[in-house]
Amino acid sequence: MSKKPRILYLSYDGLTDPLGQSQILAYLSRINRSKGIEITIISFDKPDVFLKNEKRVREILSTTTIQWHPLVYHKSPPVLSTIRDLRAGWKKIKELYRDKHFDIVHCRGYISAILGQKTKKKFNAKFIFDMRGWWPDEKLESGLWGNPVFKPVYKYFKKKEQQFFQESDITVSLTYAGKKEIVNHFHQPEKKIGVIPTCVDFDVFKAFDEEIKKDVRQKLGIPLDAYVVIYSGSIGANYPPKDILKIYQSVTSEKEKHLLILSREPESLITNAAAELNINEKIHFASADYNKVHLYLQASDLGIILYKMAFSTIGRSPTKLGEYWACGIPSIAINNIGDLNYISEKYDDVGLVLVNNEFNSEVKIPAADKALLRENALSYFDINSGVEFYTELYFSLYH
Repeated sequence: MSKKPRILYLSYDGLTDPLGQSQILAYLSRINRSKGIEITIISFDKPDVFLKNEKRVREILSTTTIQWHPLVYHKSPPVLSTIRDLRAGWKKIKELYRDKHFDIVHCRGYISAILGQKTKKKFNAKFIFDMRGWWPDEKLESGLWGNPVFKPVYKYFKKKEQQFFQESDITVSLTYAGKKEIVNHFHQPEKKIGVIPTCVDFDVFKAFDEEIKKDVRQKLGIPLDAYVVIYSGSIGANYPPKDILKIYQSVTSEKEKHLLILSREPESLITNAAAELNINEKIHFASADYNKVHLYLQASDLGIILYKMAFSTIGRSPTKLGEYWACGIPSIAINNIGDLNYISEKYDDVGLVLVNNEFNSEVKIPAADKALLRENALSYFDINSGVEFYTELYFSLYH
């Protein structure tokens, strides 16, 4: 038997997705290089994204000994396509087990956990359920599972969720609020629940640079002396466009105010919402690959964090806060998203302004020291903390 655990990592998100690079590869490449832990990854990659980003992912993997087995992600028809993907995943798992016996199966999210549960039963592997938030509830509350046809799907995953908590050797929550829910309402022992927020790669999200700010603003046609509020991320469903605009409107500034939307979603989501709200603001749109996002953050003065308020919000760990802080900009967010209230208290309200979700009062954002914000981000969101967390987890299950 090898002296270090052999990990099979399952992700229904593709490694070629931005999230795959920021929240999977960033961790696992460091664990593999610094700790020498043997890691094999199975991911489900969208064909168009795979074609665009495979080369970059292969370049990162070439600096490691990680073995990657990408499978094709199928989007439609709903449910049946997922069953098809699960069958392909199980076939690949059995094929890999012929050559090596993995000690631990680490499952990112609920779909992957279905395969991890089977892997534990058949091959006696230790099973990590890395839940990444309350996924069935996120789907339901966003309206994506609003059609009655999804009612049995929701019930199925809530039943599986209970099984994952019971049968996993460790469950990983992104928030302490989520851990509290698992302990109190699913009657799981505290020692069986680990907590680690989504972390930030500070090699990618670089410290503020005045020249970058000038350059990006010039390209976007934004005056250098303007006050720029940025929203970075998804729009729609759990990220209501009208609420983005309402938060932006609530922020007061003596300078000329501009809104920058950094997203791959259609611009019409924002422009239509602005028309409905009779908002005639200076709105700019951009999109960027993961490793270029920091340029737009550094061109801004304030970052918006937003989620639709519902049960699943307890499991949210806004990566954007760490990214905003890393680039030296404060953030405005709604009360009671994940652990944000705890974080606000921990850092004495420096760089994080919390508001109610009625957006009925004007908010003036106090000045914040850019170096201090980055320091705070490093202390809470540093990816190396995530590397240590998962490394300790692997060895604790192995011995």
